[in-house]
Amino acid sequence: MKTILGLILELNPFHNGHKYFIEEAKRKVNPDITIAIFSTNFSMRGDIMVLNKFDKAKIALEMGIDLVLELPFLGAVASADYFAYNSVKSLCDFGITDLAFGVELNDLDKLQQMKDFLTTEVYHEQLKHHLDLGISFSTSAYKAISTLTTDEDIIEGFTLPNNTLAIQYLAALEKINSNIRVTLVQRIENDYYSKEITGSISSATSLRLLLQKEQDISAYIPPYQASFTNLTKGYDILYQVLAYKLSIENLDFLRNILGVTEGIENRLVSMLIKTDDYDSFVRAIQTKRYPPNRIKRLLLHILLETPKEFSNQYFHYLRILAMNSQGKQYLAKLPKIIKDQIITNIKYHLDDINISYELKATKLFGLLTNNLNLYLEEFKTPFIGE
Repeated sequence: MKTILGLILELNPFHNGHKYFIEEAKRKVNPDITIAIFSTNFSMRGDIMVLNKFDKAKIALEMGIDLVLELPFLGAVASADYFAYNSVKSLCDFGITDLAFGVELNDLDKLQQMKDFLTTEVYHEQLKHHLDLGISFSTSAYKAISTLTTDEDIIEGFTLPNNTLAIQYLAALEKINSNIRVTLVQRIENDYYSKEITGSISSATSLRLLLQKEQDISAYIPPYQASFTNLTKGYDILYQVLAYKLSIENLDFLRNILGVTEGIENRLVSMLIKTDDYDSFVRAIQTKRYPPNRIKRLLLHILLETPKEFSNQYFHYLRILAMNSQGKQYLAKLPKIIKDQIITNIKYHLDDINISYELKATKLFGLLTNNLNLYLEEFKTPFIGE
């Protein structure tokens, strides 16, 4: 039986840390085939990607991935639990035997304990109690987990970003009832939110800050050719488009958008006239219940008019963005029931809700990056490398 490794990536941008992660995962698992899935032109946290998805897919092939899958906009721009399930489900459908992911806490048993704590009544009671006191979600989660264990590794690691996703990947595997083997790769050199350059392996956050200052990041990424998004201009355009959208829509429209709850629609409208750029707008809207990432996702859903009826639904499909010769050979050997579900040419699937929103998202990204014809690339995938 072949060993098929699955990876979940965002690559915003693809940097030396990602290269290390891929190489370390492959060293530990020694797979015959490596399959990666990633969110496309917007990140899970609602950020504009610094590389368009078509360039990312080609770079992934150069960096040792055999088959690149797409996590569609609806499946990707979502909270961690939905992002994780959508990603893991697609990889499992493609027959992975192993899943590797990055962590701050390199201890699978303790990560499993964290996952189990999430399902307890006591945890949810404590979480709600602290949220009702007006405490932020991350602090409330920290306080809630502290009532269930005295293990400092678990308490301190519970809300760290890679661990948070790792817990949800484990929960997704359990929900799918999968026997997939799990491999952990410890994060090195920096933390996820680090804004400082830490050498050749520096965080994606720090590299995006350099790009916003129009500084060279070539020392911190593998050698590849790509055109990076001008984030300053992109967010300026995004703010203008949002300002227009919010000025022409009424409150009833906003109340029916995915993610709008607790009267946040009133805050969106009132804060628009008090701000003059995207970052200040997000900061003005945020509350203890609405941290920045949740707001940024919400703003994208407003622009794409994602209806509230999509709440509590999983969105994933089997779409290939790129593959090399090994990936193509593997694809040919998949069971017919899986091959029949794979989308290779979207013109035959334009009524698919995932495709519909993915096209809208790519058109929005093209507008933000001064590349209005980018959406035409959607009809040319998958890219086939050597």
